[in-house]
Amino acid sequence: MRRLTKREQVLLGIVAVGGVGYLWYASRHAMTSASEQFEVGAGGERLAETAPRVPMALLAQASEGYDRNGRDLFAYSTRPPTQAEIDAERLRQQAELERQRVEEAERAKRHAEAAAIAAQREALQPPPQPEVKQPPRIPYEYIGYLGPKDNRIAVFQEGEALYLARTGELLQETFKVVEIRYESVLMGYTDPEFEARTRELPMISR
Repeated sequence: MRRLTKREQVLLGIVAVGGVGYLWYASRHAMTSASEQFEVGAGGERLAETAPRVPMALLAQASEGYDRNGRDLFAYSTRPPTQAEIDAERLRQQAELERQRVEEAERAKRHAEAAAIAAQREALQPPPQPEVKQPPRIPYEYIGYLGPKDNRIAVFQEGEALYLARTGELLQETFKVVEIRYESVLMGYTDPEFEARTRELPMISR
C-alpha cells in the first residue's frame, strides 16, 4: 500500500471538511423548511400551517342506506333465503290459503241461501194450471118451449132460422138438449171430450 503524500493528505482533509460542512448545511436546511410548515399549538404540539380544507357541502348530504338485498360485488350467485324469510313466506302462504277457504265458504253459504229462498218462493206460488180446452160456443138463443110439461119442445133461434128439439135430441150434430126447464134449457155436447160439460141457456123474451 502506497503512503499518501503531504499534499494528498491536505486535499483529502479539505474534501472531508467540505463534505461534513455540506451535510451539516443540508440537515439544517431540511429542519428549517420543516419548521416553517408547522406552528406550535397551545399545548406545545406543532400544527400544520396550511390545514386541508374539508368540503362542508358534502357532509350535509344524506348518506345512502344499506340495502341488504342490493347488488353484492362479492356475490356471484343468488343469496339463499334466511330461515326468518322462509318462515315469513310460509306464514304468508298459510294466511292466503285460509283467506281463500273463508271466501269459498262464504260463496257456498250465499249460494245455498239464494237457492233456499228461490225454493221457498216457488213453493209459495201455486202450480201453473193446465190450459183447459173450452167447448164450442152455442150459437142459439132459447126463446121458449111448446107442449105440455112432460113433453116439452124447446124453440131455438139463430138469426132468422128457428130450431125445435125435445129432450135428448141433437142440434146440427154438435149440441144436445139435456133438459128443458121453465125459463132455461140445459145444453150438452156430442164431442166425447166435452160430454161431461153442460151449459144453461136462459130464455130470451121477444
